Parts: sequence; structure tokens; C-alpha cells
Amino acid sequence: MPLQKSSPDRSGTGSPRALEGRNAIIRLFDAYAGLLTTRQQALVRMYYHDDLSLGEIAVRYGVSRQAVFDGLRRSVAEMRHLEDRLGVLAGRTRVARGREAAVARLAAVEHEAARLSRTNGADLAPLRRALRALRACL
Repeated sequence: MPLQKSSPDRSGTGSPRALEGRNAIIRLFDAYAGLLTTRQQALVRMYYHDDLSLGEIAVRYGVSRQAVFDGLRRSVAEMRHLEDRLGVLAGRTRVARGREAAVARLAAVEHEAARLSRTNGADLAPLRRALRALRACL
């Protein structure tokens, strides 16, 4: 049983996207590491960050590979449970999408101000500067 949930590859081969799964767990760890035990943090860090095998971790702790696997599986399950309940990563994604939409809307308003300035001869330079500054803040 893999530690990360696998989804079929878009190429149609059916192979799991291992790197994508590892990155998802690393993002979960970045968000929820402080809520794991010290041992869980160490296991996840060694396996996902330091890329040590189950056997290498088992030797360091003097336990079986199965014990390491079970500890990692519980740690990942706990982080997923926390994300389901708290939604920290989902909130970050939602905020990023909102920011991108706001930047796009401001760019459209800037474009329209430039068009009005050209067609009507109105001096909208201060407005365009303010819009640019606002977009830069996002």
C-alpha cells in the first residue's frame, strides 16, 4: 500500500504520479508539522525530505521496516485528517486564486483607462498609475 494516494497518470499508462503525491505530503507537512509528535516529524522528514528508504530509517531507529511504514502511514493520515478539518492548504489556494482574479480585473481596468485616454484625449495618467500601484500590491 503506497503512503501517498495515487491517481492515474494523464498519459493513460495508469502509473501513479509519485512526485506529485510526495509534493502534496511535503506541503501538508509544512502546514501541520507542529501538530505531529517529534517522532512523526522525524519519520516524515527523513522519508519525504531526506529521501531515505524505509530500511534506512528502520536501522536508525532500531525497528522493523513495517514499523516505519506504519508510523509514516499514520502520520500522513493524521495530516490529511487535519487538512480535511482545518483546510489550511485549501484556504491558501483559494486566496491565491482570488489574488490572481483581482490582478486580472485590475489589468482589464488599466487597459480600458488607456483606451479611453487615447480615444477621448482625457488625462487618465494618475488613474493608470494608481491602478498599477494597486496591482503591484497584490
